[in-house]
Amino acid sequence: MLKLIKEIGQYGLTCIGIILLLASPAMIGGLNTFTSTILTIMKNILQPHTLSYYVHSETRSYARMPEVRSEEFHQQAVTIDLFPYITDSYFYSLTLLLGSFIIAVFIVMIASMMYIHFPPFLKKIILATVGILESLPDVFFIFSIQLSVVWFYKQTGIELAAAYSTDDKPAYLLPLLTLSVVPCIYLLKMNLLFMKEEMEKDYVLFAKSKGISNAAISFHHILKNTVMECLTHLPVIILVLVTNLVVLEFLFNSSGIMRFIIGDQPAASRAFMLILLMTPLFIVVKGTIHYRQRFYGKKGGGNG
Repeated sequence: MLKLIKEIGQYGLTCIGIILLLASPAMIGGLNTFTSTILTIMKNILQPHTLSYYVHSETRSYARMPEVRSEEFHQQAVTIDLFPYITDSYFYSLTLLLGSFIIAVFIVMIASMMYIHFPPFLKKIILATVGILESLPDVFFIFSIQLSVVWFYKQTGIELAAAYSTDDKPAYLLPLLTLSVVPCIYLLKMNLLFMKEEMEKDYVLFAKSKGISNAAISFHHILKNTVMECLTHLPVIILVLVTNLVVLEFLFNSSGIMRFIIGDQPAASRAFMLILLMTPLFIVVKGTIHYRQRFYGKKGGGNG
């Protein structure tokens, strides 16, 4: 019970931090303005039906004849209700985040199982290659995958996946694969390093001496322990996913929640959507930590 209260307190502090962050521009007007903005945001968050959304549009007009014909563009911002307008964008971004993480974990597990059976010289090459890939910027992978799909389409006329999103057809496959690349490389490097350490521990030698096959040792002992160690890096991986999602939504022309959060929108609406996005991620992190603690509790804090 005490642990649950502590986690609820951490969630509350995280929400307060988000509100303070989005209210911080009001500090220019002084402490009173800052305090008033915080209270306004909190009041609107507690009443989601009052939240609004700015839709920006542009109209074109022409001067009357016989004057010289010219064009004028007029920027307009229409205020509409936040819900249910933003619902599709929220679930789209959440699908990309969770889906790319699952893809990355699946690829890492398969690659790790294969890595155990490789000869030593090939293991060194793989570790070096992963280290090089880790040093490359995130945008490099996004552009490379997009250009590869476009190049393949121009050469064969076959569209492997949508290279960008439209209003009627949002792209899923390519953004999912692209967003999973960086966490996959990060997780793979961590897991391979942990596996290298696990292979040198006494329980592995003891299991081999009892005649247990390498496949059984790898799956039932080494892989389980390394995955549990990798879970300690889950907050970092989620942070990487969220920051990459900002870039990805712009480059794929996707109408996701991150474009709304960093856009020109009411502070209360942005705070509410950021809290709404943070909530499932917070639950995943806390649930994973709890599962890891139970795993090591059952194992008595040891390996095997």
